[in-house]
Amino acid sequence: MINILLMSNKNLLFSNILKILRPYQWVKNILVFIPMLMSHKLNYENFLLSLKAFIIFSLVSSIIYVINDISDIKSDQKHPYKKYRPLAAGLISIRECKTLILFLIIFCGLLLFNINTNFLLLIIFYFIISNLYTFIFKKFILIDLLILAILYTLRIVGGGLITDIYVSIWLLSFSIFFFISLASVKRLIELINAKKLRYKKISVRGYVVDDKKTINLISVSTSYISILVLILYINSPQVLKLYSSPKILWGICIIMFFWISRIINVTKKGEIKDDPIIYAINDKISYLCLVLILFIIWLGTTI
Repeated sequence: MINILLMSNKNLLFSNILKILRPYQWVKNILVFIPMLMSHKLNYENFLLSLKAFIIFSLVSSIIYVINDISDIKSDQKHPYKKYRPLAAGLISIRECKTLILFLIIFCGLLLFNINTNFLLLIIFYFIISNLYTFIFKKFILIDLLILAILYTLRIVGGGLITDIYVSIWLLSFSIFFFISLASVKRLIELINAKKLRYKKISVRGYVVDDKKTINLISVSTSYISILVLILYINSPQVLKLYSSPKILWGICIIMFFWISRIINVTKKGEIKDDPIIYAINDKISYLCLVLILFIIWLGTTI
């Protein structure tokens, strides 16, 4: 009987550890594969290096999530949804979280051993900026959106550094505007939820409910600027070297316009509860858009 209880407690602790690590968020680190794919340099060596970058970014992201939960424990306990997080709910202790952080840092350090210096410096920079965001930048309106976009873009840069593949200014420009848009959508979701719960502001952030129109304007404008960057990229000399039929890539712009407009629309209707990227992972239409984009890229290189 005692053995059964011990096994049950261990399984419960493991389950809570998984929850606090947020493995479902690791999908964002797929961005490290973009430089390899966009440059058409998909090979065994680059794939393994990109996979290593994916694992490292996932571990670092989980460390930051645990640190964030420790930092926000008091505000999370008062939040209608976040109060169910393992640490806020008292299902895991701060001491256990600190032990977990130490273990992840050691594991991450082993993976970073003998890796190229530029990628190592980027990971250190990513870790520092992420923690500055957790403790400082997330309290400042608009600045937090830019920091989030930079953190997403650093994943793409990291994928380029570890494989020694040049990341074009077009890709970086698209990434910044696109992820400012998604960060704005996330804030818009929080403001809509706050209004439903009759809160005047978002906890631990500088936004008030009255900022909703401004944030909506930012999300729309930056999303369409990202599409404009994509259009300019399609007409650049660089594309002519990579694609035999670059005009077909215009289809991607149309799909992106539809996808971003739809995400913003369903957000305003209150259909997205938390993160737009997590919503997209469970959205069949988003998968259809992705398949169509990949198909168009394939056509552009073969026709």
